[in-house]
Amino acid sequence: MDVANAMPADSYNFKPNPDEMTFAEQLTHIAVGNAFRFQQITGIPAPFDPDPSKTTPLDKQSVTTMLAQSFDYVVGVLPQITPEQLKRTWHIPSWKPHTDPDGRAMILNMLIHTAHRRVHCEVYLRVKGIKPPDYTF
Repeated sequence: MDVANAMPADSYNFKPNPDEMTFAEQLTHIAVGNAFRFQQITGIPAPFDPDPSKTTPLDKQSVTTMLAQSFDYVVGVLPQITPEQLKRTWHIPSWKPHTDPDGRAMILNMLIHTAHRRVHCEVYLRVKGIKPPDYTF
């Protein structure tokens, strides 16, 4: 959230080159990914529809609200995940050539996904001359 809040609202549509997502799209991608995967793992409805075609806010207030909702949702459902849900596997073609992930692997992947996208956002901040917030865990 600190990274999301560091970017001025008028720069949420910024992207360093035409092939990249905007800053807002990067953060929305994190939020949608969190909601989609943890809803998939747990079956507990997410706070918003995780269909990317239906969840594309671009303004700072909407994006930061969605991002915060996704983080709160994940923190809320994590303790409810059952051993059976951790053992279940999914076939995810885009994850090739890896084996079909189980719940544990999907949770780890989402942590990595969020960190990966955060780094993208930090680069966007640096390109705009903004020092990214210190990383805390």
